[in-house]
Amino acid sequence: MKRRSSLLARVAGAILLTTASIGSAAMLLSDHIVEGQRHQDLLRRAELVAATQADALSGPVWELDNRGAQRMIEALTGRDPAIRSIAVFESDREEPLARTAAGTLEDGAGIITVERPIVLHGREGRVQTVGNLRIAYSTAEVRQATLDALIPVAGLLLLSLLGAMAALGLTLDRMVLRPLRRLTQLASAMARGDYGARMNTGRDDEIGVLADGFNRMAATVQDHTSTLESRVRERTEALAATNRAIMDSINYAQLIQSAILPSADTLSAGLTEHFVLWRPRDVVSGDFYVCREVADGFVIAVADCTGHGVPGAFMTMTASAILNNVLDLLGAGDPAAVLAAVDRKVRAALHQEEEARGGTDCFDNGLDLGLCHIRPAEGKLVFAGARIPLLVVTDGGVTELRGDRRSLGYRPTAIEAVADGAESPFTNHSITLRPGQTFLMGSDGLVDQNGGEHGRSFGRIRLRALLNQGGDGPLDRVKSDLESSLDQFQGSREQRDDITFFGFRVRLMDAVAASSAGSGRRAA
Repeated sequence: MKRRSSLLARVAGAILLTTASIGSAAMLLSDHIVEGQRHQDLLRRAELVAATQADALSGPVWELDNRGAQRMIEALTGRDPAIRSIAVFESDREEPLARTAAGTLEDGAGIITVERPIVLHGREGRVQTVGNLRIAYSTAEVRQATLDALIPVAGLLLLSLLGAMAALGLTLDRMVLRPLRRLTQLASAMARGDYGARMNTGRDDEIGVLADGFNRMAATVQDHTSTLESRVRERTEALAATNRAIMDSINYAQLIQSAILPSADTLSAGLTEHFVLWRPRDVVSGDFYVCREVADGFVIAVADCTGHGVPGAFMTMTASAILNNVLDLLGAGDPAAVLAAVDRKVRAALHQEEEARGGTDCFDNGLDLGLCHIRPAEGKLVFAGARIPLLVVTDGGVTELRGDRRSLGYRPTAIEAVADGAESPFTNHSITLRPGQTFLMGSDGLVDQNGGEHGRSFGRIRLRALLNQGGDGPLDRVKSDLESSLDQFQGSREQRDDITFFGFRVRLMDAVAASSAGSGRRAA
């Protein structure tokens, strides 16, 4: 995360850099000026000392009194420590008459040299140059004096700088930074949902304008938020009411749909055992199952209509009514004929035939149906299926009676239109009933349910394996194993389609059971 820098620190740094630059330039300029003044003062002093000393040395030089001249210049050197060397020369002679130090007497770095003629004044007013005085002064005194003069100035400048920075920092914090921090806090509060935050105004500068603009913005946001929340609340309540009404209708539709399903007493009348796995995907289902008595036995059917949810439920009501009407008219003796009649009536009810005549308002709906006519007195079961198979589980394993590869009610293809001229496009399968047989029919919602690690379908192979392991046991346990395996396989994935699976065992008449047992012993 990027570290934030303080505005006060940046402003103080800029002030410090600017003041230090200006202070350094001022100190350099002051140094140059003060050093020049000190240098001029030293030069004037040197000239004054040289003039005074030249008058005093006129006598000893005239008399060639080198000892006297030596004493005089040594005394002068002792009184003035800035003097580096003094040399006294006679006129027209290069060797000095007296000197205080050896070395060059030329001008050089840190040295200024002053020369003065030694003049002798006679009694009659004559003036005669008898020698020359050369004094060399060190400028180290100038540098030290300059530093001594500038140190107090530098200290005062530093104190002024620190004081100015402190005063400016406090003023900047009170007038600028503190309002900005407050503004930042209020902006954060607004981001958290506190739209009532306001900033104190009362200033007519830029900060006051900013605070006034923030307050107007906060008031606008608060007003819009309140309006939006009110509208969202109203829409939510309206949607909740609509959803409740829809769910109430769907739940009531579920009650109506449940009413067309056979009761437990009806199922138990002709069956020794049975189970129904019925899982609508959306409250109401596009699947339904039938168990009803007929003249010579009873009928069991499983149907899978187009769609699921409310559209599928409408189809179940239509298909159930048509199936019951056909059974009332034709009876259940020929299941294949019953399927053919249901096919024609569903097409007629849904106007599916109009497509062939160029109708434009047709839609393509129908159902898959498996139908079993059970005759306990004869020990026979006749099955016909439209894309729904019948599974038979015995001691020898699982046998599948496939339904015909044709659904009911959908618009006929050209080949199906020609085939409809025959007696029936569906096939009857007859089974002799024996003790211990388990029969199962179901829609494709079970085998098509996806799940597992790779999201594949449950599949018929997995279903047959489960039935092979325990299909001849109690049907309650078969249902429990099937549900457990399906739930574990499906995991957290959504249910794809309505699931219906009907398992049953037929209650045989005593004579039929004995005949079946005898046939079994003779076959053995």
